[in-house]
Amino acid sequence: MARKDARIVTIHRGTTFLLLLLTTAAILGLTLYASGKAYTKVDPEPFREIRVLTQKLSEGPMRTETIVALTMPIVLNILLFMPWGFFMFLLLDRPTRPSFQTYLWTLLLAMAFSSLVEAWQYFLPTRVTDVNDIIWNGAGAMVGAIYGHLRRRVRVVFE
Repeated sequence: MARKDARIVTIHRGTTFLLLLLTTAAILGLTLYASGKAYTKVDPEPFREIRVLTQKLSEGPMRTETIVALTMPIVLNILLFMPWGFFMFLLLDRPTRPSFQTYLWTLLLAMAFSSLVEAWQYFLPTRVTDVNDIIWNGAGAMVGAIYGHLRRRVRVVFE
C-alpha cells in the first residue's frame, strides 16, 4: 500500500481564542458548581496537602481514602487548567516570540486568572478558597503549555 502525505489541519487564531473562552467559561462554571462541596473552607498554607501526605506516609501505611482526599485537589486543579494553558500558549505563540516568553506569559496569565477565580470564590456564600489552588492551577497551565509547544514537533498521522 502506498504511503499518503500527512494531512495538516489548520486551526485559526480566532477559533483558538473561542476555545480559550469556552475553557474559561467551563472553569468558571465548574468552580461555581463545586463551591461549597470541598472538605475545607480556607487553606492559607501553601503545599499543605503535600506536607500532610509526607507526614502520614512517614507514620506508616495509609488508608486509600486519605491518599485520595489529599491528592485529589491537586490532580483536579492541574487537570482543570491544562486545556486553558494549552489554548493560551497556542494563542500567544508566534514565530517571532521566544518560547520562554510565551511560557512566561502563559504562566503569569494563568496565575492572574486563577487568583481572580479565588477572589471571586471568597465572596461566594459557600466559599472554598485555597492558595494551593492557584499554585496547582499554574502547574496545570504549564503542563498544557508544554503540550501546546510539543504540538509543533509531533505530527500524528492516521492511516
